[in-house]
Amino acid sequence: MYIHEYGSEEKPTIILLAPMLISGEELYKLASPHFAGQYHIIAPDQGGHGRAGAYIGADEEYGELKRFLLERGFRQISLLYGASLGGAVAYRLFLDSDFEVARLWFDSVMLSSNAPFLEWFTRNLFRKYKKRLARKNYKVSDILIKMYGYDFARMMTKNFERITPNDIDAICYACSHYDLRELTDAEQKKMHFDFGDRDFDLKYSRKTISAYMPEAELTIRKGYIHCGYMAAHPQAYVEQIEAFIGNNEERRIYNSSYSRIPD
Repeated sequence: MYIHEYGSEEKPTIILLAPMLISGEELYKLASPHFAGQYHIIAPDQGGHGRAGAYIGADEEYGELKRFLLERGFRQISLLYGASLGGAVAYRLFLDSDFEVARLWFDSVMLSSNAPFLEWFTRNLFRKYKKRLARKNYKVSDILIKMYGYDFARMMTKNFERITPNDIDAICYACSHYDLRELTDAEQKKMHFDFGDRDFDLKYSRKTISAYMPEAELTIRKGYIHCGYMAAHPQAYVEQIEAFIGNNEERRIYNSSYSRIPD
């Protein structure tokens, strides 16, 4: 893990944990122009991405982040954000009693204690696609452009070149193995889950949310794939996240527009 840090330490702290194939630095550059407020933002490159080394496992990644936070005295987190892969580390931090997390936003996470089929499927999918990109020598993947638009596809293609098969195996394991446990109502009410209705992770996570986090907010966006809304509408997405941080009129409007969708 390589940790990027932006803004004044005097401002509320936000931790941005990116999805696979996006570095922390890239996620910051995507999100930061759209924040209305001023924040202290920590945006780690997770293993296999950006300036980080290999991805060994979510426990190892979280260990590095925790050491950094404790050494710097950052114990109060205004917003903890984890998208897809980033959710594995975000979940560990949220459960850690050494920290006080005010809000947690999950996007496109695969919440399961053990999902061997999905681990196998994604591992083989990403390994095959990495070989295809190398064989075709694409600067930007045409398939990813169709899925996420040019800017996202360019970043993802670059990170596909950077990531190793061993990184892919470890990442797919981390994404499909969560230490699920019962949470208090107060903990659940700090949480927001965001999915596209075409996201392959929704099937697994929806059952888990109902069982373990029924008081959390859940938004399902029609017509969107895995991490698709954040890629297509970054400004609106960040505005909704920022409304989630605060207890104000903007947050009241947000809740009335994006109510929980029943099972």
